[in-house]
Amino acid sequence: MGASSDAATVAAAIRSFRFRYGDEDQLQEGLAEALSGAGFEVQREVRLNAEDRIDLLVDRVGVEVKVAGSTARVARQLARYAKHDLAGLVLVTNKLRHSPPELSMPVEVVCLAGASL
Repeated sequence: MGASSDAATVAAAIRSFRFRYGDEDQLQEGLAEALSGAGFEVQREVRLNAEDRIDLLVDRVGVEVKVAGSTARVARQLARYAKHDLAGLVLVTNKLRHSPPELSMPVEVVCLAGASL
């Protein structure tokens, strides 16, 4: 799919899959495999700078996976990522309470509540 991917496209693709996972690492691996199989260019654990490392980079869309952590911590992390040259962000979580702050780029939330092992 290349550089034309945006946050909404990546989020829609993620919503079309079903994932079984026991922890965040397994979910990241499953997401990477599913999105690669769907034709996206996927990289795991990409350094954006010395402090910031996003879980997945799908074309130019950052994907952050959160199965734990406070809402405030997730919001701060996404706000930091939004300062980088990304086409958008997708938060993949199993927590209904996780929601992104207003950011300067498109942000999509995919909630997988009830989808884990």
